[in-house]
Amino acid sequence: MKIGFGYDVHKLVEGRPLILGGVHIPFEKGLLGHSDADALIHAIIDSLLGAADLGDIGTHFPDNDEAYKNISSVILLEKTSELLKDSEYKIVNIDATVVLEKPKLIQYIADMKEIIADKLDIETNQISIKATREEGMGFVGNGEGIKAFAVCLIEESKYDKE
Repeated sequence: MKIGFGYDVHKLVEGRPLILGGVHIPFEKGLLGHSDADALIHAIIDSLLGAADLGDIGTHFPDNDEAYKNISSVILLEKTSELLKDSEYKIVNIDATVVLEKPKLIQYIADMKEIIADKLDIETNQISIKATREEGMGFVGNGEGIKAFAVCLIEESKYDKE
């Protein structure tokens, strides 16, 4: 078994949609980035790639490659799942935390888990997503950005390659 850790942070700006965990969340600002800037999925991708010793998100999906400009991070998550399977790893579980002042995420977490589980070919009970605030401290507390942390556990597994 192997453990991985991932972290991502993006600045909140006007004129961009807010996408977290593959879910569009109505809000007056969105995250700035080369892709859709989904900090939650980016943290999860980095945790999975790190656990499998496959580099990081920038190795596989560089932010200077036009192929990934405005791409949905859900697609990147799907590609990460394929990389894990090709390397004969299976996901045991993922635990993630999103840090933001607003909006509240509680009503979106079930949908996030469904999307992530579907793209990783795992069950929703293998994913935990939590949200917390920084109580007005720092750039996140001031509403300037959003950050996410993720840890995962993977194990070696033989897949049927059809």
